[in-house]
Amino acid sequence: MNISDATLSERLWQTVLESVGALTIDASCQLFLKAWITNGVARMEDEGRLAPKDVATANENLKSFIELMKAEALSHGTDRLDNKCFRAAQHKLEQHSFLTVFSLWPFWPHAVAG
Repeated sequence: MNISDATLSERLWQTVLESVGALTIDASCQLFLKAWITNGVARMEDEGRLAPKDVATANENLKSFIELMKAEALSHGTDRLDNKCFRAAQHKLEQHSFLTVFSLWPFWPHAVAG
């Protein structure tokens, strides 16, 4: 049984909220994250990967990204996730992907329209 885009986006957003713990997310960063989720859901749909195991993978990978963001926030001594944390976490993904095949499917690397 497949779930709707809105339901999947809401489920993934709930994962973000659960993963941030006591930290707060700036409003502009929320927009970045929600756009990331929307793009990820579209990619899942495009690839026909909406089975429960695919949703579980997306959740785990989203948690991994939030952990990268939290590490950035903590290294800067703040309890807020902001766009700087978002961009720094993306930069870490880019650096990591130069060294090894690395993916946080369906969010990273970004889908390339072919």
